[in-house]
Amino acid sequence: MLLVLELLYLLLPTVCWAFLVRTRTVGVAVFAILAGLALALVGLAQDWYFTRAAAEVEAGYPIAAGLVVLAGGLAERRLRGPRPAKEYDHPVAGSAVAITAHALAGSAIAFGYGAFAPTAFLPSAAEMPLPPGVTVEHDDGGYCGSNFCSRTLTIGSPAGVTADQVEARLRAALAADGWTPGRNGALVHPHGWLVDRRVSEAFVSGRTVELGGSEITNAGY
Repeated sequence: MLLVLELLYLLLPTVCWAFLVRTRTVGVAVFAILAGLALALVGLAQDWYFTRAAAEVEAGYPIAAGLVVLAGGLAERRLRGPRPAKEYDHPVAGSAVAITAHALAGSAIAFGYGAFAPTAFLPSAAEMPLPPGVTVEHDDGGYCGSNFCSRTLTIGSPAGVTADQVEARLRAALAADGWTPGRNGALVHPHGWLVDRRVSEAFVSGRTVELGGSEITNAGY
């Protein structure tokens, strides 16, 4: 059921535009932009890239897609004139209503994100800033418990660099990126941007880094 809702959230703008499109030129352009927006959402879900504005991307997707469809409709109106009244049948009218509802749903998600987002989350390995010459040799993929999620990274470095030196470089890189001391010896940093107020934690020990995401918020450190 959840997969069906996710697909509906992702594909609804494209399906609706298929009923609304009237010209080939504008139609193809709008389809291309909608595909790009959908791909950005898929990439975020699949951890292809990381952005602290992830919540804004997820909540803003239907709003952005709705504006693209609206712009496409206005462009076609300019090219072909007003849509004939006889074309306002059930598919066209239903698509317009669905696009509007989809955009409103995105707004509701943005306003309610803090209340409904899971308190435990799995941080992306991309959240970890790495100093020059230091790489992630192994990522265990992470796990989640009842109130905490974490992933363990094994850090590699050039020959001759000791574990203590690796740890010192990692801590310096984290500090330069804005991570600050938190509870239990962790370094913490906002996980999100405006909507998502949770924080990520990094526990650094030699060549091992545990990245965690829990219920604590920006006010908690």
